[in-house]
Amino acid sequence: MEGEVVMVNGVTSNGYVGGVSCGNELGQVCNGNGLKQVNSENVSGGTSVSEDMNGNLAEVVLEDWENYWEDVSDRLMISRMVSDSVIKGMVTAVEQDCAERIAAKELELATFKERLQLGPDTCEDVRLPIAQKAYDIGKSCSTSACKTRENMRGELYALRNLAREQFKKVKKKIDCATGSNSVKKTSSGSELVGLSGILHEKHSESWVDVNKTLQCLNTTFDSVCKKVDDILICSNITFCESQQGDKLLAKVENVVTQTMFRSPREEFEEKLENDSKLCGIQNMNWLEKFNDVASLGIKLEAIQKSLSMPESELVSHGSNDFENFHPKAFGNHVTRPTSLYGENGTVDEPNVHVAESYDFQQLKHMSKEELVTYFSNIITKIKRDNESDLHQLTDKYFCLKREYLKMKGSFVAHMKYDEFDALRKKIVQVSSKLENFLSENNRFPALTNTLQSWENMKHKLESLLSENNHLRDCLNDKGNEVKCLKEQVSSAASEILQHSLAEQNIRKLVESLQSALEESCIKASLSEEIYKSVLREQIAQIRCSSEDSDMELLITQEISDIILREAAIPAKTANKYGFEDSDIESLIMQGFPSLVFTEIIRDAGQQLDNLHQKALINQEKVTSLERKSLEKENELRLEVEEKDKLKQEMQDLRFAMEHKERLAMDLSVSLSKERERFELASKDLIALREHASRERNKLDQKLAQAEAVLTEVDRERSAAFTLIQKLNDKLSLSEAREQTIKKEMEMAANRFSKLFAEFEWAVSGAIKSTTSRLEDASSHLKAITGMANELRRSELMYKLKLERGNTDLRMAESEVDLLGDEVDALLRLLEKIYIALDHYSPVLKHYPGVIEILELVKRQLSG
Repeated sequence: MEGEVVMVNGVTSNGYVGGVSCGNELGQVCNGNGLKQVNSENVSGGTSVSEDMNGNLAEVVLEDWENYWEDVSDRLMISRMVSDSVIKGMVTAVEQDCAERIAAKELELATFKERLQLGPDTCEDVRLPIAQKAYDIGKSCSTSACKTRENMRGELYALRNLAREQFKKVKKKIDCATGSNSVKKTSSGSELVGLSGILHEKHSESWVDVNKTLQCLNTTFDSVCKKVDDILICSNITFCESQQGDKLLAKVENVVTQTMFRSPREEFEEKLENDSKLCGIQNMNWLEKFNDVASLGIKLEAIQKSLSMPESELVSHGSNDFENFHPKAFGNHVTRPTSLYGENGTVDEPNVHVAESYDFQQLKHMSKEELVTYFSNIITKIKRDNESDLHQLTDKYFCLKREYLKMKGSFVAHMKYDEFDALRKKIVQVSSKLENFLSENNRFPALTNTLQSWENMKHKLESLLSENNHLRDCLNDKGNEVKCLKEQVSSAASEILQHSLAEQNIRKLVESLQSALEESCIKASLSEEIYKSVLREQIAQIRCSSEDSDMELLITQEISDIILREAAIPAKTANKYGFEDSDIESLIMQGFPSLVFTEIIRDAGQQLDNLHQKALINQEKVTSLERKSLEKENELRLEVEEKDKLKQEMQDLRFAMEHKERLAMDLSVSLSKERERFELASKDLIALREHASRERNKLDQKLAQAEAVLTEVDRERSAAFTLIQKLNDKLSLSEAREQTIKKEMEMAANRFSKLFAEFEWAVSGAIKSTTSRLEDASSHLKAITGMANELRRSELMYKLKLERGNTDLRMAESEVDLLGDEVDALLRLLEKIYIALDHYSPVLKHYPGVIEILELVKRQLSG
């Protein structure tokens, strides 16, 4: 398991010292760092060569065990570094992608702002009252998604205003065209009859249809814009409501998780406090009982001295000593098993080693209650063994006392000394066993060291759990960032789809406008050709009429000239032949034709004036028609120019559409790349998990092998223990052993001081490193939070948060199920232990406190 630290013989895999046995007695916990004080006492006793061999074997096995756990810790550190590097790489890649997207979004925002700045006065805020209220509600949601929607609404209003301007321009052009047609109709009057009048009527009707279609398009466009605005406002409202719901869900989840984990934590803390109190009380009782055992050894020495006295003194003092010894022996019979939790005799040495081995193997998997039950089982075994030994000794003692009382009166002098020698030997054996028991107490603090190491492991496990929670929080934050990025990608895709739909609608509108313009152009060209043909016919008619009038004028002038000439010829002839006789007649005749000619000339002049006026009128008509044709040509030129402008605008729109399509393609490519990266990252995580599972399996196999090795070592220890029992009678090395014990105690004290100093230095270094790591983590978290605040512009956050909440709840349910399974397994173990202890309840009634513990266990199981 990652981040796991295991303590072996008081030394952790990281090199930190947890605790080493240094004395005969157990001490109370005095430090908050998990350290324990150890009170040493000089106890007389002796160890044999086999015990030294057994200690060497234990040291070799423990050294191998320490090396094994050091390798495991190194591998775990390497796996943690690899996972940290992978996470950092993922975070940097995500940050780069987010920076690129933010830059693209900023460019788009800049372009939209420029477009909005072009016509801020013309933008009309045409909102419905409901939409206005919703807009005010949407403004309250100060989120990035609301800002993006507001930007989209601004773009929609800008497009709406541009479309309105275009519609207004088209309406103006249509009005101009219809006005020119009406002017033509009024100017032509009754002369435009037949085909030309019919064509003009059809042309005016087509323009009216175009105007109606434009009005319909305008109304539909306005309705579409209003609907889109309402949709955006509704999305704003729903998004704000979803955000509020997400906040409430997060709060509820936090409250639920706190309530779920608070009660078991409080129960566990209460159990730990009760266990610590019980352990403290038992330690105090053990110290008193060890003192009682030491006093028994002193009394046995006094009895041995009394046996070496004369017979009279033996009889007088022996009875009193035996009487005093009996209650003490019985007291030892009662108190000694209770003290076995703190010490161990020569008989129970393998049990202690077995307890140590199993403790080191099972500490990382046991809770406080399991440890208590485990050690209580070991203590009961030790108590039973020592109780059997004490029963044997008391039986031997009473047998000897009976024999002594029977043979008291009829002792022979030479037999009396032999019996005393046998008693002395037996007393020496008992005292040696007591001394061995007290000397073996030096080894019993291994259990205290295991408890100390367990507490150190507890503190370290708590620190590791806090680190794991911190890493889980970091991973959750990273997962949230990845989800935010996914949501942003989905929002960008939805925006692209919306833009594409708007572009399609605009394209349809532009195509319809183009078709209407083409139809209007065709109609205008046809009307121009018809007008030209009509004008040509009218001009030809006017020219023909002017030529006829000119011919009439010429004819009248010629006739008048001929008449004048004919009138002048008879007047001359009359003057030649009869001027004298007929003066009066000639004058009369001259006056009459002059009158006739004057009237004829007047009539001709009037006719000429009329013809001239008609010619002027025709010329004015021709000039007016030419002017109209010029105006038409100018209008056609303007229409052509407007068509060119519209074509240019269409080209610009096409270029913009192509640019947007390219942007959409780029976004799709980037999305595909991000998906590929995400898939690769998921594959890497799966591979790492598989690797971690393989390493766990390997570690389990190695643990099983180590357990097998430890069982073999325990067997060897049991064999060595049998040899030690055979060699317990050797008392010659007791003084040397006491000196060696004193030296070892001094060396152990020096080692303890050095180890405590090293431990303090290591703890200070670890604290410094953790503080530096925490500072680095806080700086990274500040940067990450800043980036997260910039990147929280998504629209569909609530759905993914709900999914995440569901997944978290499922994980929590699975963890609770696992904890329930573990609790069931522990309860089954407790039931088995209770059944075994209940089976031995008649024997355990002699021990105070054991029955109470059994009753407590029974209550826990029944409750």
